[in-house]
Amino acid sequence: MFRSVSAYAGPNFIADTVCANTPTHFTILNPFGVTAVHWDFGDFFPGDTSNVFNPTYTYNSEGIYTVKLFFYSISGMDSIIKSVLVIGIPNPTLLDNVTLCVGTYGLNANYPYGDTYLWNTGATTQGITYNQPGTYWVQVSNMCGSGADTGTIFFLSPPGAVLPPLAYLCSISDSITLNAGPVTNQYQWSTGETTDSIIVNQPGSYLVQVSNVCGVGNYYCNVSYSSPPSVEIGPADTVLCGTQTFFLNELIPTCNDCLYEWSDGSTTPFNIISSGGTVWVSISNSCGVASDTMHVTNLSYSYGLFTTDDTLICNDEVLNFDASFPGADYLWQDGTTSPLYTIDTSGLYWVRIHNFCSTYIDTLNVKKLTLNLDLNIGDSLLCRGDSIHLNVSQPEGVYLWNNGSTDSTYMVKQEGYYEVSVSNSCGTLSDDFTVYYQDCNECIHIPTAFSPNGDGHNDYFHVFHDCLITDFHLHIYNRWGQQVFETDDPDGVWDGKFLGKNLSVDVFTYTINYSKTDFVNTYTDFFQGNITLLR
Repeated sequence: MFRSVSAYAGPNFIADTVCANTPTHFTILNPFGVTAVHWDFGDFFPGDTSNVFNPTYTYNSEGIYTVKLFFYSISGMDSIIKSVLVIGIPNPTLLDNVTLCVGTYGLNANYPYGDTYLWNTGATTQGITYNQPGTYWVQVSNMCGSGADTGTIFFLSPPGAVLPPLAYLCSISDSITLNAGPVTNQYQWSTGETTDSIIVNQPGSYLVQVSNVCGVGNYYCNVSYSSPPSVEIGPADTVLCGTQTFFLNELIPTCNDCLYEWSDGSTTPFNIISSGGTVWVSISNSCGVASDTMHVTNLSYSYGLFTTDDTLICNDEVLNFDASFPGADYLWQDGTTSPLYTIDTSGLYWVRIHNFCSTYIDTLNVKKLTLNLDLNIGDSLLCRGDSIHLNVSQPEGVYLWNNGSTDSTYMVKQEGYYEVSVSNSCGTLSDDFTVYYQDCNECIHIPTAFSPNGDGHNDYFHVFHDCLITDFHLHIYNRWGQQVFETDDPDGVWDGKFLGKNLSVDVFTYTINYSKTDFVNTYTDFFQGNITLLR
């Protein structure tokens, strides 16, 4: 016969993980049969015990505490011992103000209870490796808060000397100081001295052993005699033609410590000059400095001034030339020696341009033409039988009249509209006019004065005519342009009155438009003149 038996687990306890200065809760598990308990919270402070089944206790500092639970039952007394972790606000601690030899090292935040870590390098681990000096910081965070620390690391290199491999004495009475480095190192010279620097006045080879906590190094300096440099780069003035270059060699073979500096920034003993300007070189060593300067002019080869062999100028046009060229002199065909020259007439012109680099002669053939057209007659009224002879001749001219004629002269004999165009290499001009003809044998006669005083003699102004008038208009005006009389009757008369009143003695202006006929043709004419009214 079988029966089920349940296994019974004895009492146990748990504690929550909390921050320092925050109550920690303790809970008994499986307390069956337990009649009494006694807690020892392991804090070693008065009051760090309790007889409560599920107590709370506040730890003031973070740490790992050994907690003991004593429990009593009918079977007697037993105990359980456990470690309880209490954490606080993170307090990382970095190495600070530490000097290390050059190498790779580990740097730890020295705080194991962080949930997250952030370094200024970007790392998020509890520790990092580094191989550079500098300032490092880390920020650590957990459930209780966050804290940070900063540390500065210095690196010390193995000893190295600033001792030059070569040094120079400028004379037998000269002395120099050999300095092997910072005073923080230890030194042992071949002369027996142990300072960081020594003074020497004799040529020779000098050895120094330099040491520090990170290593040892041996260094040599050879001391010999030298002298101040001297230099002369060439003539004070030099000319380069076109793309020519100029090679300068200022090497001083006996000067092992000489430094060279040119105006273009070069630092070699040699230089190739390809452009104009001021060129200088400075040579220095431990015994002195020397320099020299030269001026280089860069001249192009002379070239042609005129852009064509032949050219044309018209009327009052002129050609102004500027033959200016660096370092050049000039000679024109008429003996002029200025670079500036003006051409305003036909002819063959040449100029010689000469400079240090070359001579060039350029030639130009100039033709001058005129083109002017002004008939200066306008619309004209001629007597029948009269004519006008026109001459529009121009150099190398081409002519075209509106009747198709291409002659330079034309005889006007008929009434009508005339137009002519004249062309040559300077362009085209045109002019036009109209000619009217009239019968100059007039059949009307106009007096110059009359006296409307009622004496029966010459009392009226009228026009006399001995031909057939078909159309007639007479207008008379006073001196202010006011019309005082008009008539369309060829036989009409004016009695010297205006608006029924006698006018005073004065001079009046008349205009007459009329047409006459000879029964075959009709002719129109116009007269204008003055009539004097007398009393």
